[in-house]
Amino acid sequence: MTNTTRSLVCTVLLAGFALVSAHAQSVYEPFAYTNGDPLPGKVLGGSYTWNFQNSGTDVTIASGNLSVSGLAAPTGSSASLPGGNFKEAVLPFTTTPVSSGTIFYSFAFNLSSLPTATAYSFGFNSSTSFASTIWLQASGGGYVIGLSNRSSGSTPVYDSTVFATGTTVFIVGSYEFVSGTANDVSKLWINPSSATFDDLAVPSAALTSTGGTDMTSINSFLIRGATGSPAGTFDELRIGTTWAAVTPAAIPEPSTYAALLGALALAGVMLRRRSRLA
Repeated sequence: MTNTTRSLVCTVLLAGFALVSAHAQSVYEPFAYTNGDPLPGKVLGGSYTWNFQNSGTDVTIASGNLSVSGLAAPTGSSASLPGGNFKEAVLPFTTTPVSSGTIFYSFAFNLSSLPTATAYSFGFNSSTSFASTIWLQASGGGYVIGLSNRSSGSTPVYDSTVFATGTTVFIVGSYEFVSGTANDVSKLWINPSSATFDDLAVPSAALTSTGGTDMTSINSFLIRGATGSPAGTFDELRIGTTWAAVTPAAIPEPSTYAALLGALALAGVMLRRRSRLA
C-alpha cells in the first residue's frame, strides 16, 4: 500500500470515528409513557427516574409530538405543562456529574398560554443549583426568550424575537465549565438553522450569558413551575457533550453517509489497483 493510499484510508476512517464520536449522546427522552400519567416516577431507559420538587399539579404525559423541520423525527409522546406553580420535574441524566468541558441540551416546546410573571422555566440542575436557565417573558402580545448563566446572580439576557402562542420553538442550550472563578459561560440557540444539525462545529449562539457563582457540577435537567409560568407542551429532550448529539438530522442523511461510503469504496478500489500493479 502506498503512502497516498494509506493516507486516504486513514482520513476516511478518522472521519467515520469523528462522526460516531460527535453523536455520542448522554440521553434522549421521547416521553414514551402511558398518556395521562404523571411524569414524576417515570424511568427513562431503565436507569434515570424523573422526580419532583415542591408541590402542585403534575406535569403529565400527552399524546402527540412536536416536530422540528430537519431534526430527526419525534417518537413516543410529549409532556404537558399545566402552567402556574406546578410540580417541578427533574431528570437525573448521569450517575457521574459533569464538571468539565461543555454540556448541551435541546428540546422543543409550544406554549398554549403566555407567562403572567417573569421566571425561568427550564435549565440544568444540580441539587438546589441551576444553570443555563431559560426565561420566558410576555412581550408585544406574545413572549420573548431569555437566558441566564445562573438562576440567581446573573441577569437574564433576552432575544428580541416575539413568539406567539401555538408556535413550536426549538431550543439548544449549553453550559461551559471554564477554569477559574465566576467565569463559566452559558449559550442559547433559538430555532437554529437545520443546516447546522449534525455538525461537528458549533454555530454562533443567539444569546450568551455569564455571571453568578460557577456550578461545581451538573447532573440533571429541570422543568420548572412558578407563579405565572405558562402552560404548553414540551418534547424531544436531548442532552449530550457535543452539538451534533443534541441536533440529530432527519434520517436518511445522504450527504453524510453516502459521502463516507463513497470514500471508503474509492479507497478500496485504489488499494486493489495498487496491489495489482505491485
